[in-house]
Amino acid sequence: MRAVRRGWTAFTGAADRFEPRGRPLAVGRSLLALACGCLLALSPDRALFPRTTGVTDGPVCTGIGRISLWCLAESSGVDLRVCRVLALAVFAIVALGYRPRWTCVPHWYLTYSLSVTVALPDAGEQVIRILTLLLIPICLGDDRRWQWQCPGSPLSAAWRGRAYAAHLFVRLLGVSIYAQASLSKLAVPAWRDGTAGYYWLVHPHYGSAMAIQPPVGTVLQQPIGVSVVTWGALATELTLALLLLCPGRARRAGWALAIGMHGAIALLMGFTTFAMTMAGLWAIACAATTRPAEPVDFAARTASTATRTDV
Repeated sequence: MRAVRRGWTAFTGAADRFEPRGRPLAVGRSLLALACGCLLALSPDRALFPRTTGVTDGPVCTGIGRISLWCLAESSGVDLRVCRVLALAVFAIVALGYRPRWTCVPHWYLTYSLSVTVALPDAGEQVIRILTLLLIPICLGDDRRWQWQCPGSPLSAAWRGRAYAAHLFVRLLGVSIYAQASLSKLAVPAWRDGTAGYYWLVHPHYGSAMAIQPPVGTVLQQPIGVSVVTWGALATELTLALLLLCPGRARRAGWALAIGMHGAIALLMGFTTFAMTMAGLWAIACAATTRPAEPVDFAARTASTATRTDV
């Protein structure tokens, strides 16, 4: 019982000192908004919302997906281009960091709308939907005009507790993603014998881009190269899962490792949205601090030129 009490005291003490409103949180929110914004800006409707052959392209609205923005627009006869412009405007505002308290719920709703109707095989939008939902308890207590500004006052005790719980769930989400990705591969013989990397990188749909196939092919011609690619991916995913459970300094090292791994995957296989999403997850996971958040010079300059009247 004494150990339980000590653990509970440490937990409540960490929650009481919790202050997430620093640069990592701002970077994470902006990355999530940019990931969805890029997906929406660079993908035509026929790629985002394909239907079966012979049926007009558009969102498939079934079940709870009927409340998504695109389904509501279609049922009301509104042009889907209006949804695209509206969503891009909101994503731009979120990425710039204006009024986190006001934009966190619209940000979640738009990512939800995308995730239940989009058909691109990336999976980043599914993770963003959960992350933006978990960001709501963190951002609703944030009264700053810009997310890059230094907080003028601490969070209330109630909002600190909610934000701390949401932050823990963000970390656990990352742990589940990496642990499932690595451990599930062990059930596949090609991953166990170290050859799966070859098959993925030469896959006609998911494989490496034409421009980098020559150097990739040189690596894959060597058995040791294939083994390093295959088992290296497994080891890195397991390491990232463990680092998310560690204190702040180790998590910051994991953030750098995650950027390297997901950046390489994006370069080789094109999962750019997912790479930005996971980089955003790591940024949010590194947002915890027990010190006042540091101001950002650019934000200070922006705030000094902005009107003092609340918008």
